[in-house]
Amino acid sequence: MIFRVLGPQTGPRKPATLLATLLLHANAWVSLDELIDEIWQEQAVPVSAERNVRTYVWQVRRVVPEGRIDARPRSYRLRVAPGEVDADVARALLDRSAGVAAPEAVGCLTAALELWRGTPYAELRAETAVAATAWLRELRWELRERLADAYTALGRHGEAIAVLRALTAEDPLREGTWARLVRALHVAGRRATALSEYRRVCDFLAAELGVEPGPELVRARREVAA
Repeated sequence: MIFRVLGPQTGPRKPATLLATLLLHANAWVSLDELIDEIWQEQAVPVSAERNVRTYVWQVRRVVPEGRIDARPRSYRLRVAPGEVDADVARALLDRSAGVAAPEAVGCLTAALELWRGTPYAELRAETAVAATAWLRELRWELRERLADAYTALGRHGEAIAVLRALTAEDPLREGTWARLVRALHVAGRRATALSEYRRVCDFLAAELGVEPGPELVRARREVAA
């Protein structure tokens, strides 16, 4: 792993923004105009912008492997190989966790989650990186759900419930996560609490969306009732 996008880039802001932009478009040519637009964002673009970008490219070249940044008239490209970006490593760890026993799965999932250092692509406009950040948000969510599953499989019920409670608080509209929480409480021997949480999410869905619980939540409720 060489490149990190799961948190802010290190170093001065403008070279860091240039690097984040090149990473967002890894292996593709990025025009000078795109780089200028992202580096200065809401600021007035100076007359020296093109010269400044060349300076920032020079600075970034000093901190990435030699020969990775290509240049052609008014465009730059950062060449990245598979597995060299922390986000790709996290995805690979998630995939690996699916084919191993629960203890090793916990190790894989924990290692993947520890790669997050903050907000991905924090240097860029939200609209610039919207697709990438949405994918990474879903990846981190799935890692945490799978970690809760692995904890449950190991009988580490308190840890599983803590992860799932944090997730339901973060996004209370995800019924699948609530179903996991109801099941985890039931497996932990906390049947009354499981039913209470089911009623709580039902009330929330009715109040916020005017809908009944979906099939997965209903199945979780039936398992507890049985």
